[in-house]
Amino acid sequence: MKFRYLLPFIAWAIVILFIIAIPGSSIPESPLFLIPHFDKIIHAGIFFLLGVFAVFGFTKQGDKTIIKRNAYTFGVFFCVIYGILTEVIQHFYISERSGEFADVIANTAGAVAGVSVFYYLIKTNKIRKILSI
Repeated sequence: MKFRYLLPFIAWAIVILFIIAIPGSSIPESPLFLIPHFDKIIHAGIFFLLGVFAVFGFTKQGDKTIIKRNAYTFGVFFCVIYGILTEVIQHFYISERSGEFADVIANTAGAVAGVSVFYYLIKTNKIRKILSI
């Protein structure tokens, strides 16, 4: 397994853990939070990146591995599971925060969008040269 290509995925997953561990009272006030469903946009954006990093790491594995052949499926699967786990952790273990089903939906939508955009860019050869995949 080519672990180095999974490092962005792992690092971003750790960053997400730190973000969700911020107690509610420590989150700075911002007028952006007055925008309806702005937090869902944040969730989707964070998991969009996680999806891109996941599928990138999985596509860079050995040529005949099950991971590379199913990179897009694995990317979505791991992101969705991680999105559910973060909401459970937030709900039960982080003070002044709560996990929400709507956040799980936003996480899933972001991850699927990230994987889909990556798939589109690879299939249309728009980033193949840059990433040498």
